[in-house]
Amino acid sequence: MNTAQFDLIIVGAGILGLSAAIQAAEQGLKVQVFEKDAQAVGATRRNFGMVGTSTLSRPDAKWREYALATREFYQRIQAHTDISFQQRNGLYVANTELEWQVLNEFAQAAPDYQIPVSLLSKSQLFDQYDYLTPEAALRGGMVFHEDYSVEPHLAGQRLLQYAEKIGVEIQCNACVVQTQSSQDMARIHLATGQTFTANKVLICHGEVTQLLYPDLLQQKGLLRCALQMTLTKPLNVNLNASIYSGLSISRYPAFEICPSHQDLRNESQIGLVEKYGIHILIKQNQFGQIILGDSHEYYPIEDVPQFNQREEINQFILQYCKENIGLQLPEVEARWNGYYLTHPTELACVTEAERNIFLVSAIAGKGMTTGAGFMKEMLENYIF
Repeated sequence: MNTAQFDLIIVGAGILGLSAAIQAAEQGLKVQVFEKDAQAVGATRRNFGMVGTSTLSRPDAKWREYALATREFYQRIQAHTDISFQQRNGLYVANTELEWQVLNEFAQAAPDYQIPVSLLSKSQLFDQYDYLTPEAALRGGMVFHEDYSVEPHLAGQRLLQYAEKIGVEIQCNACVVQTQSSQDMARIHLATGQTFTANKVLICHGEVTQLLYPDLLQQKGLLRCALQMTLTKPLNVNLNASIYSGLSISRYPAFEICPSHQDLRNESQIGLVEKYGIHILIKQNQFGQIILGDSHEYYPIEDVPQFNQREEINQFILQYCKENIGLQLPEVEARWNGYYLTHPTELACVTEAERNIFLVSAIAGKGMTTGAGFMKEMLENYIF
């Protein structure tokens, strides 16, 4: 009887693949990770580094549990090695009466879900965040005290190094071009012609759908989301918070528990905001630069990838920051597109493509906040 080389092979060294690899190794499995690039360059790298524990899911939903488990995962590793994970308040600012109403409603409900928040009046907002200019049409704000931050250019690489330290074998620049069931195990083939076997294979492919099971992924009805993002030159003040606009109050699922939320969506989801899924996030990195965005354009995965940026979106975001948030931003240094997969109705897709070969896909834009907790459950359901 043939014996597999590994207990588990993971395809992809993004946040999903690495968090799965680390947790599997901690349970004693022999794990091998293959990453097609020199390091992960997809959504794990091209993001804000905001870990919005409280707001990326409804507080009464399973994904809230994934977020809390992910926080514990980061905290545990941060205690051993610096992966850049740290507490950083999330500041939501309100411009309109409806945005302010939703924040007030959430503040009333938050204790029922053990979510620590502080509601700030207009004067309190300007006192605590004096870099916001009083000319901005701000009504008030809310601080989320259990939000966190990572540095996008560091977190993935530091997690990879930690995984190697605890015994995970990792090959980068190793593109898996085929996987197949083979007797009671699974076999993977690299572009180099090398083959490896494992008892189970977990494919965490990010937005890359052309290499492994493309027909199956198309049948799932997955959509690719393109996001426009910006990096400015350093700002000469420390923001000391990640800033979310009123458009984020309208967009993020946590606020759906508020009675006025649907009215807010009806009011705000118009024009460019509705057409391009715009909501404004502001995150300062360790160099003082501002990561700014973003927008959301959805299209079928078999369509031509969107590679260009729309200048009207960029100008809208810059103008919004000046008029509605009261932050005069430095000169733009760089722009890029981010991509992730999503599903029209499911919050993530897990598929057994062949016996012992599992595809994990379409976690959308919540991988950094919920991915490790989600993958813990996937390991328990399909791998252990």
